[in-house]
Amino acid sequence: MRFTDVVRTAAVGLRQNLFRSLLAALGIVIGIGSVIVMLSLGKGAEGLILGQVSSFGPNTIFIQPGGGESGPPRPGALTTIKYRDWQAIRRRTDVLSAIAPVSLLEVSATFGSEKKTVSLNGTTSDIAAVNNLRMAEGGFFTDDDLDAARSVAVIGTQIATDLFGDRDPLGERIRLNRKSFTVVGVVAPQGTQFFQNLDERIYIPITAMRKELSAPDYVNFIAGVAAIPVPAAQEELRLEMRDLHGIANPTGDTAKDDFRVGSSVEAAAVFGSIATVLTLFLTAIASVSLLVGGIGIMNIMLVSVTERTREIGLRMAVGAARRDVLGQFLAEAVLLTVGGGIIGVAGGALFSFLAGLIIERFQSGWLFAVPLDAVLLAVGTAAAAGLAFGFYPALRASRLDPIVALRFE
Repeated sequence: MRFTDVVRTAAVGLRQNLFRSLLAALGIVIGIGSVIVMLSLGKGAEGLILGQVSSFGPNTIFIQPGGGESGPPRPGALTTIKYRDWQAIRRRTDVLSAIAPVSLLEVSATFGSEKKTVSLNGTTSDIAAVNNLRMAEGGFFTDDDLDAARSVAVIGTQIATDLFGDRDPLGERIRLNRKSFTVVGVVAPQGTQFFQNLDERIYIPITAMRKELSAPDYVNFIAGVAAIPVPAAQEELRLEMRDLHGIANPTGDTAKDDFRVGSSVEAAAVFGSIATVLTLFLTAIASVSLLVGGIGIMNIMLVSVTERTREIGLRMAVGAARRDVLGQFLAEAVLLTVGGGIIGVAGGALFSFLAGLIIERFQSGWLFAVPLDAVLLAVGTAAAAGLAFGFYPALRASRLDPIVALRFE
């Protein structure tokens, strides 16, 4: 028989038992749909994370507490980056074109009767260059404000809306833990990053934080923009920090340090690897349903062979070769799985799109994506499942004795 005749005959056979065929394909639909959802959400998560990390810029460097070893920080390691470290490193203009310490406090911000708990960032004006901050109103506080420890604040747009409503916040005084600060600027909307609303932050000079709010002697991290190639800048900063902390480390073993010097490029690579591994793991779990669906296909095909034994015997009696019978039942299995795979791709893409709309409400920057290679892989896997799980029923049908098959009741 010609290939087209085999496919046409297989389609007729499936149409005669349409409801059963749809039930048989359901497992493949669910399996392929699950794989598409996992790959699509994984791609979206990877794009979101890499986009947020890259927003820092390719030359951004971070000095963090915790030591150079992998795994969780040692006890007490979170306080190893001191205020005096920033004071020393800020002189290294040959290494960093901008440098900003960041000391974090959760405080109560009050204006009139409005009150809100916010994330307070004690830092310097260089944070605007490091984080690519743009101003919606006013300006950022200056180095003079920093040196004089003035009680000035730059607020996010959400803070401005929650505390001031339609009122212009510039020049107004807000209370941060009962200490008065003058609003000098409003940062343009930034959205969310790593599930944190950046528009709910307040920036004040770190000197004012230490003076007015009794901030601790340590800072949470130091961020900067490299003025030289990033690897060279990282090495210079490691040497500087070891000297400041009195760490004897002639071999340069980062596990001996009580700090970490990372970059946005390294962070992007790490997050990208994590996202890829997580996507593969979830896809592997989702693929289990493909196995279940394939077994369902095989069971249905075995039942179909039993029910159509007389038909098979009649076809062979009038001249159909065993390979024709084998081809017909294999074609039925492949049509079932490929059809189910196509429906699964469409259903998975729709579910991923709806899930993306929901995620976007909580995390801006989410991009819906169904990779073409994922679609081709899904359809190819469905066809392979049809061949694999349909071969035994088809082989069993082709080996029937025509005479015995004609007598089957």
